[in-house]
Amino acid sequence: MRLVLSSLDGSLLDPQSNSYGAARQALAALERRSIPLVLYSLRTRAQLEHLCRQLRLEHPFICEDGSAIYVPEHYFPAGILDERWQHRPPYYVCALGLPYPCLRHILQQVRQDYHLDLIGFGDWTASELAAATGIPLEEAERVQKREYSEIFSYSGDPARLREALAQQEATLTQHLLRLHQLHFSDPSRWYLTGWRRTTLTSEPSSLPGEQAVRLLLDCYQRHLGPVRALGIGCSPPDLAFLRWVERKVVLPSPIADSLWKEAVRLGGSEVQTQWQLARLPGPEGWNEVVLRWLEETDHGDE
Repeated sequence: MRLVLSSLDGSLLDPQSNSYGAARQALAALERRSIPLVLYSLRTRAQLEHLCRQLRLEHPFICEDGSAIYVPEHYFPAGILDERWQHRPPYYVCALGLPYPCLRHILQQVRQDYHLDLIGFGDWTASELAAATGIPLEEAERVQKREYSEIFSYSGDPARLREALAQQEATLTQHLLRLHQLHFSDPSRWYLTGWRRTTLTSEPSSLPGEQAVRLLLDCYQRHLGPVRALGIGCSPPDLAFLRWVERKVVLPSPIADSLWKEAVRLGGSEVQTQWQLARLPGPEGWNEVVLRWLEETDHGDE
């Protein structure tokens, strides 16, 4: 079977307009062939649900940097999903991240114990968040429906922030914390997640989110046989799924070089032969990559 795994911002969605209009041709081609499009994003479940309705997608998605996989109920036959999946209609959910209330508590402790001036998305009302970020109120409400990650603003010393979170991590028995800057253009915006220790220590070079991708790909393989997957990304978090697909394509972006360097660090010299850089950025590039891949794989695959 064939499958497409894709990130959103800067890939399927234009980074300025948030539109997927330039990718409509490829999206329609995937739909005609009944090829699943699985979205991998730092966005929340509510945000991905909204986009899936717009795209008419009824496939699994992976949200909040791989913290949870959502599979529509009745998507896989009985026996494919094991005890790690919980039935939360209308989904089966495999949660791998630290719950949002725990992350909020950790940031509160950091704020109090280290006197750090930080404010999370959960500290604002939806109206305040919309005004601060410039997004519509309805989108701000979806952004705030966080389940496994927190976004916060902090413009102080990054080393002090990391030290404070390391102290908090030492108190956790089952989880590790992951912190990274959310936007290269705004170094004060941070993204925090928590991961089960077994998730990150299963392999020396494993990344948060990889277990989610591997679990989902395994479900497809046990259901429909070997998977030929195309992965499309443009930023370092996309390594979580790009490492596990047959065709790995990076779209040009201001941070594509960071993704490439991280891939080389983890994968060595073979990255140069296994990875491709697309000609065009954003949804235009996405459209071109998917249509070319479909043309190459349409015969002899199904």
